[in-house]
Amino acid sequence: MDVEAKEIKKYYSEWWENPKDIRNVVFESLNELVKERIPPGEGKKALDIGSGHGRIVSYLLEKGYDVTAVEFNEEFVTELKIKFPSVKVIAEDVRNVDLDETFDLVTCIEFAPLLNETELVNFLSKIVKVSPLILINMSNRNSLHSTYVKLRGWQNDFIFDYTPEQFEHLVEEAGFRAVYRRGVGLVTPISLFRGFKGKFIPVWFAREVNKLLDTYATKRCHLYYVEAEKVRE
Repeated sequence: MDVEAKEIKKYYSEWWENPKDIRNVVFESLNELVKERIPPGEGKKALDIGSGHGRIVSYLLEKGYDVTAVEFNEEFVTELKIKFPSVKVIAEDVRNVDLDETFDLVTCIEFAPLLNETELVNFLSKIVKVSPLILINMSNRNSLHSTYVKLRGWQNDFIFDYTPEQFEHLVEEAGFRAVYRRGVGLVTPISLFRGFKGKFIPVWFAREVNKLLDTYATKRCHLYYVEAEKVRE
């Protein structure tokens, strides 16, 4: 296993859906949006990329999909198999997976920030061959959060962000076309110190501001969510 993969697994094992992470107010808002936007899936198949603890998997199952999950963190893989016995779990880095079946829908939530530009296009080019629809998000380079963590030197080397325009260009380059987009988290809680200690922008303030302004500031929010359809040949 390369050093970067170890760092990614360690980071997400520690912080993903950790109550101590003050950014969770934004991630939870994204999850709520995805749950709302997943179309009915009775008799359909879905592929979830970077499943983590299985939040999006649970939404897909609730909507009636036959679900396949891809996750490379061994800790999460074990958890997914226990929590969702009906789900096919592929324990692999999706960049190395050969997908040999088609799906009606692919969900890719909080995975794209782990891909550089070349990897993202290659990933999307793989997905467009197996599904006509993808729900995906990225970290927005134009957001307050991105500006702040870079200023403090806190952004991990394995995290990549894009402007909305760059992201949609890459989506189109792979053969998809964005049909819906939404920003999540105009204001993200930030701290004065590493480890989310010493909150500078508190959770309650971010929550209230985002309720009012997220829909008006799509291209300035922390997370940029896109639904994209395959361009018909």
